[in-house]
Amino acid sequence: KFVTIYIDLPFVGTIPKDQITCDFQTSSFDLIVKNLEQKSYRLVKTNLEKDIDPLKSKFIVKSDKIVIKLAKIQSEYGSFDHWSKLTDEKKGVKSSSTKKKSDDPTAGLMDMMKEMYDSGDDKMKKVIGETMMKQRRGELGQDSGFGDL
Repeated sequence: KFVTIYIDLPFVGTIPKDQITCDFQTSSFDLIVKNLEQKSYRLVKTNLEKDIDPLKSKFIVKSDKIVIKLAKIQSEYGSFDHWSKLTDEKKGVKSSSTKKKSDDPTAGLMDMMKEMYDSGDDKMKKVIGETMMKQRRGELGQDSGFGDL
């Protein structure tokens, strides 16, 4: 029914409860702790992997930690979805990338290349970077290795 997140914050239970707030939205939450030993803390998570029920979600303040309970939404078959991770970057990107695809037919390919570059290792980044430089200089395709076909 809940996805539970534990945040260790020593002495958080000693400050007044009104100094701690958590704003729950359908796909995000924003935890703010004010004036804990002259410091303020904030934890914001957007693009949660699945939607949550903001009205049933809650947070509990313990002596040395805060427990956030994100209420899962029940599926149409009566069960609750399994979460494998807290946030999903692709969930937030989908809506913006669909707009780009309709405006520019190469946007999908560019998004894929950017994702490969961002998630690739150093060797992958080097290969993609060299290819982009050759493309800009007009050198790409000149030495295709096919001879005079």
